[in-house]
Amino acid sequence: MKKNIRIIIIVLAIVLVLGAAAAVLLLTSEDEEETAEEEIKTSLLYDKNPADLANLTIENAEGSYTVVRVGEGDSAAWTVEELAGLPLSSTVVNKLLNNACSVTAQQTVVENPEDISIYGLDAPSATVTAEFDGTAAGTKKLIIGNLTPEETKRYVMVDDGATVYTVYNSVLSCYLENKYAIVSKVVYTAKSAADEEDTTNYSQINKMTIKRADLDYDVVIEYDARLEDDSIMTGNSSNYVMSAPIIRDLNPETSQDITDSIFGLTASDLAVLHPKESDFEEYGISSPAAEVLFEINGGDTVRLRVGNECYDEEGKKEGRFVYADGINVIYIFPESSLPWLTFSPLDIVTTMYTSNYVYDLEGLDINGGGQELRFGISGAGSDDFAVTLNGQDTDPDRFKILYQYILRAPSTELYFKDIDAEPVLTVNIRLKSGESDLIEFIPAGNRQAVVRLDGEPVYKCAQAYVDRFLSNLELYLDGQDIVENW
Repeated sequence: MKKNIRIIIIVLAIVLVLGAAAAVLLLTSEDEEETAEEEIKTSLLYDKNPADLANLTIENAEGSYTVVRVGEGDSAAWTVEELAGLPLSSTVVNKLLNNACSVTAQQTVVENPEDISIYGLDAPSATVTAEFDGTAAGTKKLIIGNLTPEETKRYVMVDDGATVYTVYNSVLSCYLENKYAIVSKVVYTAKSAADEEDTTNYSQINKMTIKRADLDYDVVIEYDARLEDDSIMTGNSSNYVMSAPIIRDLNPETSQDITDSIFGLTASDLAVLHPKESDFEEYGISSPAAEVLFEINGGDTVRLRVGNECYDEEGKKEGRFVYADGINVIYIFPESSLPWLTFSPLDIVTTMYTSNYVYDLEGLDINGGGQELRFGISGAGSDDFAVTLNGQDTDPDRFKILYQYILRAPSTELYFKDIDAEPVLTVNIRLKSGESDLIEFIPAGNRQAVVRLDGEPVYKCAQAYVDRFLSNLELYLDGQDIVENW
């Protein structure tokens, strides 16, 4: 009896396995049939040559406008009469034109519908009318209705036909925008090389001048001409230097936004088209918070004027109004796209008072705290590096630590006003090239010292650094380890 029960259980298990397999095969077959059915329903509604398109009229809830062809053949251009004199986005225009010349339905929904209002086609979201000439002369009308339930497609009809289709919304969404969506929001892009023989670096800024309402000096940044001279060695890893208000190398990590952000600069929105003088006053363009002039390699110049802050209807700041000379638009930019507005000059320069390698030194003279130290240096590398102090040999490794302390001198702010007081500490770095760097520290009160480089006031630093430097001279002369913090 038990044996029979086991046989029955085994048979039932086999039946269940076979039934499951049959179900899988059935479902797979149904999926394949559905896929095949979907593929069959996908169809090309029409396909025209874009070269034969004469004009394109778009009507939607935002209004209506017509994109018209001007000229023939390769010289043909597209424009919108109401937007004459404004830069148009070739990307947006090409999408409008190409999507209207060829339309593929993803599915045939219904033929001869009794009620097209179900699909939003009685009061369409947009109507696109394309007029063709040449070999394809005629008109195609695309009527765009509601989104489908999954919101990836829209219902459409063609030429007032009797069939409702679905077409991807990504193809149709450009026709639901107003005409101002065609206006380019890109302020400047670098030129492209004319041909293979054109080696001009169009992404190089020759000179940039930044004027700010909150600064009483201009900031000027220039291409580092030393890079073009193979006989000059520089430790600057940026391609640019600050030439005003002080001459300093730029820090490539902190200055990149300042030097590169003009290329591909794109607004978030448009504020005013064809602005008048009254608009310049209203939006702060006449008295800008910042003005930036770019002189770009290859001959282009770009002048930006950054005006008032911009707020949305809820009072949230959206950014700033910006005008670029020669473009008939006042734009809106997020402040994050305008690094010239808020940067600190001290943040983008190398704040080391000297950047000379220790092996490039011929000597180092330090006067301060009643001490006079005269270091003489020889050797071209670690193997033969030797140092003397006031004519006597001294430990080269201890000297390197002292020199590192000099290289790590802090800068708390830029400072350009001369000061009458005498320096309490001077450091003269003599190079094998015959050049020298003279660093002077002058007390200025409020626990600050003015730093003069080669006779010019440049920075302020913490007086604590100077005090520690003077005490370190005594430690050095006594053969003790210097203190590296302050």
